[in-house]
Amino acid sequence: MFILSAPVSGYFLTRIFFEARASASWPSVMGTLTKAEVAEVGIGRWRADVAYSYRVGRNEFTGSRIRASDGEYEIRDGAVQAMDGMNVGQRMSVFYKPSDPQQSVLRPGVGFQEYALLFVPVLMLGAGVASLYFLRRSGRRV
Repeated sequence: MFILSAPVSGYFLTRIFFEARASASWPSVMGTLTKAEVAEVGIGRWRADVAYSYRVGRNEFTGSRIRASDGEYEIRDGAVQAMDGMNVGQRMSVFYKPSDPQQSVLRPGVGFQEYALLFVPVLMLGAGVASLYFLRRSGRRV
């Protein structure tokens, strides 16, 4: 299962990485933060829940992503740190994709999280290959 899942997860996680990298060169406009809170999405799972509005040309948009790889945190402080310095009503730079201004982030570029995500499919593939190896060594049919 790991071997089959690795390329699929690799595809999607690589897309996130390249979007984060591209966002470093996206243009920006000033926007207004309309929501900034920590939301519990399950037992022991948290996320930074933000919303902001911004205008590109004559069009008004709303966004909810801080980074290209927004996700969940196992500790509440992770979500709090993701929103560091963000307060409702605050004016902030919003970085938007020129070809699709509806896609936006508040913090552009690649960070540690995006690099770390690239290792997930490698670890999955490694776990799958190791499982096959140990199954073969144990004499069981695969």
